[in-house]
Amino acid sequence: MNLAEALLAADAGKVKSKRTKDIEIKRLSEMMGAPFIIHLKQIPNRRVREIQDRAIVIKGKDTKTDQYALYMGLICDGIENKEFDNKEVLKHFGAATRKELFDVLFNAGEIQDIADEISKLCGFGGGSFDDEAEEVKN
Repeated sequence: MNLAEALLAADAGKVKSKRTKDIEIKRLSEMMGAPFIIHLKQIPNRRVREIQDRAIVIKGKDTKTDQYALYMGLICDGIENKEFDNKEVLKHFGAATRKELFDVLFNAGEIQDIADEISKLCGFGGGSFDDEAEEVKN
């Protein structure tokens, strides 16, 4: 079967579907006495690029990535839970936006871990392409 035949035989709905994943923030589960589950989703390709571009900091000739801005951009778009947009919840924690709420709720390691999981849903860090490409070469 060639590539065109495989594409035509593929379930287009499955190919187009966005990946999701639920994760538990154990520290907050213990603190609150109930499972603290967040629902993650794959972010559209163009939006990922926009988040990456916004995190670039240029100072003179130096260019670097503001990791905090990158991680917060990813988690703000990649967490599906509507509870984080609830005005009462935001007010309770003294936050005006979900970004401010996430900064209050999650510690630095959790922010990075959540962003990493969202990145995986978006196809980053899997390594499977490189492994498969190497296998095809051989």
